[in-house]
Order: sequence, then C-alpha cells, then structure tokens
Amino acid sequence: MEMHFIERPFPSLFLRAALAVLAATTSFAGQAAHLEYVTKVGGTITDVTPQRILFFVIEDGRPLLKVYNRATGSLRVVPDPTGHTPGYEKLTARGAVYGITEDDETSVYEWNGGAAPIWNDGTPRGMRVSPNNKRYVIWPTWRPGRYLNLRDVMLYKDTLVGNGRVADLADVGDGGEVVYTEGPAPYNVFRYRAGQSVQLTHDLTYSNFNPLTDGINIVYRKQVADTASRIVMYNDNLGEVTLRDASGDFFTPRVDYFPSNGWVGFTRLNTVEGQTVRQVWLRSPQGQLTAVSPAGEDASINAMWGGQAMFVSKGYLYLGRPGAAPELVSPFAEGTGSAWLQGSWYVYFGGGLYRVVL
Repeated sequence: MEMHFIERPFPSLFLRAALAVLAATTSFAGQAAHLEYVTKVGGTITDVTPQRILFFVIEDGRPLLKVYNRATGSLRVVPDPTGHTPGYEKLTARGAVYGITEDDETSVYEWNGGAAPIWNDGTPRGMRVSPNNKRYVIWPTWRPGRYLNLRDVMLYKDTLVGNGRVADLADVGDGGEVVYTEGPAPYNVFRYRAGQSVQLTHDLTYSNFNPLTDGINIVYRKQVADTASRIVMYNDNLGEVTLRDASGDFFTPRVDYFPSNGWVGFTRLNTVEGQTVRQVWLRSPQGQLTAVSPAGEDASINAMWGGQAMFVSKGYLYLGRPGAAPELVSPFAEGTGSAWLQGSWYVYFGGGLYRVVL
C-alpha cells in the first residue's frame, strides 16, 4: 500500500529560533539564512533529487531503503533479497543503487523500480553516481585484476575501465567521463571518455590519487614527497595548476577539494595563534581566487554548485560566495547534507528536507 506525505509551506519553528540565536552569537559577519520546511520522511535521508528522496529506516528489526516521490506522493520500498544492511546508497535516473559489504557478500545492487534489484559483481567502496543527471555509476570490480565498472543505467550498458591496477577512489561526470588513477606505482591520473582512456599525468617518482571531475576540470591529490602532497587542478588548456601548497595533511575529496561547473572549491592552510586551520577558497573558470570562509576558523567543504560553496565551521553550516559575507544556514551534525536543486539550495538532516531562503 502506498503512503502519502503532505508537504507543508511553513518552516520549522524550532529551526527558526535556533538560527536566530546562532545569527546573534556567531563570530562570522553576514546574515542568517531562513530554512523553509519542505517535507519529512519516516527515516534518515541519504540522497535527494528535485523530485525524489532516498532514506534509510529500520522496520521490525530489518534495515530498509525507501524512495519517496514528492511529485506523486508515492512511497516505494527498495527490495533487498540479501537480508544484509544496505549501504553506500544513491539515487539514479531510474531508481537507486546500493551496496553490501558483509563477510559473506560484497556486491552492488541496482534497483530500477521493479520487483527485484539487479546484482552486480564488485564493491560499493568507491561507488560514485554522476552528480546531476544520475545516469552513470562507477564501482571497483575484478576480472581478474582491479577495474572500474562504468554503468549506464538508461541503456543498461556496462563498460570496464582501466588496466587491472585501478585505485578504488575515482569519479564519473554527467557525460559519462571517468577519471581515475592506476598503477603500477607511481599511480597516475587517467581519463576515460568516448571509448578511449588518456593518461593525463606522467610522474615517475610519486603518485597521484583521488581525482574528481565536473567534466571541465580534474582535481586530485599529488604526492611531492613520501610525506607531503598538494592539491592540483588539471584541464586540457592549462595542464596542471597547484591550488594548495604541499603539506603533510591528508586531503579528503569533496571536503578539501570539489570541482563544479568550471569552478573549484579547495582548502588552504592558515596559522592562527599557533594552530593550523583550513580556509575555503574558490577558483573561478577565469582563474580568479577568492577566500569565502574567514581566515581565523577551521572550515571544510560540504557541497559545491558553481561559484557557491556550502562549508562547515565550528559546528555550523554556511554558504560562501565571492564578494559576499558567509550566510549562516543551519547547525551541522554528522549526516547533514546539502544539494543545489532547480535553482535553490536545500538542506536535509534526519528525516527533514528544507529549502534555503537567502
């Protein structure tokens, strides 16, 4: 039986009050955004698109994934024949993908709205879905050797990418291009596009890891010594451009660097009262660099859309844009997500979805 949720136009009064207090007490300049309540589901939201919400729930002691369609009001249970706990779940253009990582099974499942999901060999560790059209999915697999499986969910087509020595953490863009690193060591960056793989870096001593792409720029971690790496951007016109100088820190994709629509968000280090903190910067498609978070407080990236970065600092979520003071968005806790949908920012935590009104 389908269940229907009624969307309400008014915001959470608790959140409004909390944000008012935070706006008065935060040390950052700028105004607090208004969170407009959109809808609520009976579980923990893990992914959203303009129409659908994917969430996790435990019913009768069994973990389940469900998809709520805001346009139709329908609620669908994602079938899971394994009896294990699903994880790594993401929405796709046809439905959802998720993975199992248990002692007796490591697999990827694709559900397209039917009675049973499609089983796929491989591991969901490193699984990625193209960010906007949700058409392409990649995950590591063995044939033997380690490859990436590129799945077109609209055509039900699989393509093996790599040479059998591919590192797990790779990325896929909305055009189906895949960026990845492969060995033997030292690992270098490759791009698969339109049926061909091209090597983009040619380092002979140290490796490159964890590339991300928006279809325009590729950003990755470049080792320059055994204990030091820098954040580097590559595009076909400029080659490699260093965004963050070498340090001994470990850089996390989509936290310390994040490409989006020709822009790149990345973190740089400042020393404040003897403590090293990260500051969020943006690089425009024309090459202009702008700091969007304050220099004195540690900050990291939560989401990007073009020249806008959602960043986290001091337990709060902020919106940073060039030429504007940071906007306080909401308190931040583990599991808080943000997404740009049809011209607006949305924030979700727990079972609630909210639109950010500036």
